[in-house]
Amino acid sequence: MPAPFAPLDAATVTALTKGDEGALEHFFRSHYAALHERAVERLGEDKHAAPRLVVAAVRALWDEREGFHSSAEIEGFLNEELRHRSRAIRSRMAAVHRFEKSEGVTDLAHHAPPTPDLLWKELHTAIHTAPVDPATAAKHRREAAAHGAAEHIAHVSAPRSWRTAIIVGAVGAVALLGGYVWASRASRDSVITQMLAASDAASVVTRAGQLGSVTLADGSVARLAADSRLTAVPQFGHEYRTATVAGAAAITVAAGNERPLEMRVGAFTARAAGGSFAVRDFADESARYVRAIEGDLEVAGPGGSSTLKPGEALVLGRDSTSRPATPAEAAAAFGWLDGKFVLSDMALRDVRAQLFRWYAVNVAIDDSTLLDRRMSIEAPLESSRKAIEEIERAASLKFDWVERQMVFRDAAARPAATRSAARAR
Repeated sequence: MPAPFAPLDAATVTALTKGDEGALEHFFRSHYAALHERAVERLGEDKHAAPRLVVAAVRALWDEREGFHSSAEIEGFLNEELRHRSRAIRSRMAAVHRFEKSEGVTDLAHHAPPTPDLLWKELHTAIHTAPVDPATAAKHRREAAAHGAAEHIAHVSAPRSWRTAIIVGAVGAVALLGGYVWASRASRDSVITQMLAASDAASVVTRAGQLGSVTLADGSVARLAADSRLTAVPQFGHEYRTATVAGAAAITVAAGNERPLEMRVGAFTARAAGGSFAVRDFADESARYVRAIEGDLEVAGPGGSSTLKPGEALVLGRDSTSRPATPAEAAAAFGWLDGKFVLSDMALRDVRAQLFRWYAVNVAIDDSTLLDRRMSIEAPLESSRKAIEEIERAASLKFDWVERQMVFRDAAARPAATRSAARAR
């Protein structure tokens, strides 16, 4: 169970969005322990990287501070940053762990973790450092990755043998040789994974209740669902044409490129040379989804590849399995493309999260026994009022306002005198 995230009051959220460094420092120090625990949970055996993973996530929050409006948005953004960045760290360390296993060396304890005071100094310095150009950033990234691997290997196998010394020297040589050797010896998938996690990878973010659209560097157009982040590799459309989404997106692929466009979806890759397709990968959902819209879509995964015809969809399990989506699953996953809010047999506890994601509406429940009440609904995305009305109807609930807080009550237990749900937008 992750550590609780203490909600931020409206004044602190406003101060952060306006660039108040004092508010950032207070937030960092007061929430560091909770964020560190979540980072450790994400990193597993690479938990020594948790302190600076937290720093990187908070730095990203600061860079995009103007787009936040609530404590919930900030928490959701940080959770997604920790998830996204921890994947990259685990990928970079995988080769080191394979070396340890094959050579029979033992990992010694890491140095004492840096203190929050030291980490705040690093963060404060980082936010006042001018950004470098992409080429320099890539050079620094390769050097940092090599240094991190060398530092890890230098702490294994005591007493140190001649073999360890040679390995450490070899890692140093990789840093000198630069990206050519690094790219040529790594697998293509590994290279793309690192490029998607790179600091100069382009990202586009939508917030709760916000849809978006962006034209990619190759001319392809991506429609983004609410609460989503699309990330493309640096220099997208040249040597690599790969992107990933944390959330949901529909891609209209620009034709005429010799390489197909690829979307990473967990352990799967959706690939198309033209036409359009959609993917869905929200971290809080039990499965991922992919759908062909126009033209054929190749979906490759651990169990092989398959080709989807227009209108066909797959459910991609988080255990790397896949199966055809039922019509109800496809409608719920991709209804947003048709301007619809669609839920299929969902408990109220999860409906609340979906209501916030798609409408930025936060409705409380005055009776916890209602949270398991299930429902299936369909409502227009343009009207939160219609969505609330459908939830009321499907789950025998009533909407009310209590001291400026929106609340769902059991319809049978609702007091006679209440205010109308018409106050919802």
